[in-house]
Amino acid sequence: MGVRRRLQIVLAVVLLALVIFAVLVGSRLALVSSSGSIVTNQVQPSVRTASDIALNILDVDLTASRYALTQAVSARNENAVADNLVRSGLRSLSETAQGDQRTRQASEKLETTYLDWFTTVISPTMSATSASQRAKAREAAASTAATKKTDALRANLSALQTDLYLWRAQATDDTAQSLTILKSALAVSLIGILLLVLVLRWGLRRWVTQPLIDVAADLRQVADGDTTHQIGTTGPAEIAQTAQDAEDMRRRLMREIDEAIAAREALDQRGPVVAALRRELQGRVTATTATIPGLDTAGLMLPAEGVLAGDWFTTQVLADGRLAITLVDVSGHGPLAGLTALKLKYAMTAALDAGGTPRSALEAAASTLSGEVERFATACVVTISGAGEVVWANAGHPAPVIIDRRTVTAHLDPTGPLLSGLGGAWTMNKTKLASESTVLLVSDGFTESQDSDGVELKDAWSDDYIATLMAESDSVRGGIERLAAAARERADQWRVDDLTIVGVRRS
Repeated sequence: MGVRRRLQIVLAVVLLALVIFAVLVGSRLALVSSSGSIVTNQVQPSVRTASDIALNILDVDLTASRYALTQAVSARNENAVADNLVRSGLRSLSETAQGDQRTRQASEKLETTYLDWFTTVISPTMSATSASQRAKAREAAASTAATKKTDALRANLSALQTDLYLWRAQATDDTAQSLTILKSALAVSLIGILLLVLVLRWGLRRWVTQPLIDVAADLRQVADGDTTHQIGTTGPAEIAQTAQDAEDMRRRLMREIDEAIAAREALDQRGPVVAALRRELQGRVTATTATIPGLDTAGLMLPAEGVLAGDWFTTQVLADGRLAITLVDVSGHGPLAGLTALKLKYAMTAALDAGGTPRSALEAAASTLSGEVERFATACVVTISGAGEVVWANAGHPAPVIIDRRTVTAHLDPTGPLLSGLGGAWTMNKTKLASESTVLLVSDGFTESQDSDGVELKDAWSDDYIATLMAESDSVRGGIERLAAAARERADQWRVDDLTIVGVRRS
């Protein structure tokens, strides 16, 4: 995953977290606002209105009593004003008390009781014009029925005030609880933002900063002279690609160093003939290979001494259109081993060009070694058709493997003895090379390289590990270069033996 993609994910996470925190805090804030609005717009006005109603009812009663005694017009007018205030207060209370059902019901009950009390007790007194009417009004006001209505009015007024106090207490508690929840939401949001910042810091360090630090450390180690140190390719795609480019450059430098050392050793051997033999046997360290449609081939050759090795390999297209891969490892290295290797190369390639089989190529090589008691060689000849048919003969050589992606699926085991002056007989075997599979041939310079503890590579690396190294590159060339680089990094001593790696991948 690239840096850009990871930054997009980080941004999405940040935005999502901010939205969640905003919704959390906003909902709590709305709850506090709602609770405060109920207290401000409903509870407190209702309490004030109820208090005014109680005072105005008292004024209605007092002005009625004063009018009954004095027949003063001012008392009559004041009574009418107080009655209007009570009635308007009751209507207002019905509106402001809509948020609490119990208070609203108490308000409606008080209104009914007041109207009944006013009609029965107050209105006759205020309507009396003669002495007899006033006397009857006073008797009615002092009656048991009037007393009950007055007591009922007072009881309902007291019940309304009690309900209002309970409503105010509940609304106040709700507001306080909402404030507490809001504080908790703010605390959770702050903690969440802090954790998010810490996680983002950790993620950026793990995804971006640390991979850059690791690559920089690897580059410094190589720059300080440890050219065998592999540059890691971890981290986001962009950083990993940069590290891979640096690793490819390091490998190219290593190959050029190997060629320079080989050239210097060639001068020490003082042999123009040696140089000519070397050109005939192997060409450059990364040799050009022949191929046929449907197959991708690559080879790599690292001589142990000078530019002349006992190893050699060829890839040649046969008359029937098949591709032949020959890998030979002559015992020893240096000019004498090179001469023997050259004779074997001419004999075996000529046999294959003449329409021979892998077995006939080995037989031609054995004839060439006839009489050479001190020299022997291992060899493997593999032919592959465009359809993936594999035929091989193996003269005591380390078994090539067939790799299907990250798994070794077959070994091309020996089919006869080593090549030597003693002769021998070899058989041929067949198998199938599937699409995207690779045939990998190596010399014993690869399998027998040792680490600082003396452990050989063939004992330390499993087939699947080798297959994984090959699979980490998109090309055969890149795969065998990764193998060579990894082998070099684990080896305690390098170039103590010729090393050859050849790969063929079917598309």
